[in-house]
Amino acid sequence: MKKLIGSTALFLLLGCTPVSQVDGAQSGIRIMPLGDSITQGDRNHNSYRRSLWLKLRQAGYDINFVGSTRSHYLGNPPNSDFDLDHEGHWGWQADEVLAQIDGWTEQANPDIVLIHLGTNDILRGQSFESTIAELRSLIQTMRKRNPNLKILLAQLIPSQGGETLTQQFNQQIFVLARSLNSNTSPVILVDQFSGFNVSQDTYDGLHPNESGEQKMASRWFQALQTVISKKP
Repeated sequence: MKKLIGSTALFLLLGCTPVSQVDGAQSGIRIMPLGDSITQGDRNHNSYRRSLWLKLRQAGYDINFVGSTRSHYLGNPPNSDFDLDHEGHWGWQADEVLAQIDGWTEQANPDIVLIHLGTNDILRGQSFESTIAELRSLIQTMRKRNPNLKILLAQLIPSQGGETLTQQFNQQIFVLARSLNSNTSPVILVDQFSGFNVSQDTYDGLHPNESGEQKMASRWFQALQTVISKKP
């Protein structure tokens, strides 16, 4: 397991706040990373959340990751120098997330949600129609709690042997985003598929390695810059 040395000094050098001062913070734009194992990460991988959090803080954004859990699969993440709160759930499908989303949204009260969800559904043979319907219901449920919620909806990263299937599903994600977009609650499509190389950017044909995490974080960061402002 990797060990971070001098994290507080590094954060001060970068102009960031150490995570001990971020956890539980009430200020900042509340961002909920929502999804499955790709969002959660495991004990050997931080997930895109660490890279994204560092990018946002270094760029001067006042942000706070929110969610009901801080855990990674099978243990703690390799690094703990970022806001660990999230809503990623290893192996979950869209219907399982939908069943819990109202309570999670009420508790976390996000301003922005980052959704990367549907990989387990399509790889396990669920129909595109049922998964898209569940994603639609998920967004509508969250909007009932916050009518001004900003939604960043990802076209999924590819997986080994499932590239064509994922690409076909992502076309439906595009249609869903366009149909749900509104002025008060924008739905911003985030293309996580293009430029993501399964052989180079995953460690098992499915889950991102460090380069894959960086690519995902960059795409989220670019989209977030269109909906949030830097602190004065």
